Amino acid sequence: MTHHLYTLTSMLLLGAAIARAEVTYEFVPNFITPPAGLETIGNGHGEVQVDSAGHIYVSVEGQEKGGLQVYSPDGKYLKHLPLPATLHGFSIRKTKEGEFIYAAVLSQQKVIKASLDGQILLEIPKESFPAEIARPVTVTLKDGKVLRGINPSDQGEFLTFTLPGGETQKVAKSEIAKKCTVTLANGKKEEGINPVKDETGVTLSIGGKSQKIGFSDMAQKDGKPAFVEASSETRGGLKLTSADVASNGDIYVVDGYGTSWIFVFDSTGKFKKQFGGPIEPFKLANCHKIHIDTRFKPERVFLCDRGNKRIMHATLEGELMGVIATELRNPSSASFHDDKVCIAEIAGRVSVWDKEGKMVAALGANDTPGQTNTPKVPPADWKDNVVTSPHGITFDAKGNILETEWNTFGRVLRWNVK
Repeated sequence: MTHHLYTLTSMLLLGAAIARAEVTYEFVPNFITPPAGLETIGNGHGEVQVDSAGHIYVSVEGQEKGGLQVYSPDGKYLKHLPLPATLHGFSIRKTKEGEFIYAAVLSQQKVIKASLDGQILLEIPKESFPAEIARPVTVTLKDGKVLRGINPSDQGEFLTFTLPGGETQKVAKSEIAKKCTVTLANGKKEEGINPVKDETGVTLSIGGKSQKIGFSDMAQKDGKPAFVEASSETRGGLKLTSADVASNGDIYVVDGYGTSWIFVFDSTGKFKKQFGGPIEPFKLANCHKIHIDTRFKPERVFLCDRGNKRIMHATLEGELMGVIATELRNPSSASFHDDKVCIAEIAGRVSVWDKEGKMVAALGANDTPGQTNTPKVPPADWKDNVVTSPHGITFDAKGNILETEWNTFGRVLRWNVK
């Protein structure tokens, strides 16, 4: 596979001067009017989007009216759409059939397509994703043997799952080992199986050998020796964080809080392929959101590789094109307008970049320790034109920027283009 790596060396040092500004923005204070009876919009951990009529959609969670709140173009609350409460990243796109919401539902491990009035039209459940990522299982038996498979199922006193070769494995739950993690006084951790406690310590099987660790050698937690016991059975799952749709109807989804694999489904929800992930050549880490970059023909997939502090491009077929820029403040989301892209950087900044990969504006930068990459900054500490933890972002049709934050109270900021 040939990869056209076009890393832009001019972006490697963001301490250098920002490229000659092609556009400027003006902060709009107190833009959003929350629903009646609320001082703020509510727990924000999602996205903000604008439909073709200019209405603003903001995802909120963890409350009676979790889902999507809808606001007028001037920020007045209009209504609530009762979509899933942990709707995380979403996009609003026009297709030849109409205008729709495409969303990743974090806690339910699924993707939905909905109408703008909140009617769910399509669901892509976790069963539609590759089982080795969506439904893996690992167990360690008491004899130390490790078994790995997919599609675990509890059958009374037994656990069944499918081995890599396709055979069904049946394991008595009584034969599954307990694991034990011990924190030593020097901070080092030891992990083993089959723990046996007595009055002076814990005996573990570590690497096939029996080893006793005395309570006096352990760190203390809440006045007790620091060791934790649990089943060795582990089950994986999806942690989907965003979804978008290409002009051909294909739906792109990322497991951003999980493996960082990107999955592609056709318009009916049938799985087509996967790419990215934590392996070469992408080596993604917390690829938080992905977007279809319509500034280019053919379209590209725009990756917010948050854990690696970089933004990237891939083809719609899943081939790596290259790194656009590095050393961002943990890019979390993006939006496009004309030849610009704006980025929500959760470590305290909103930035705007041109099509050539040059940063042309930096907005709301926050360098106060403890006020970025956290949902806990209270309204009393908010400052106009200063972000805390940008999590979602969008341009409107005029090129104005709206940004929503990871914040338990909920916050939306706006900058109007001059």
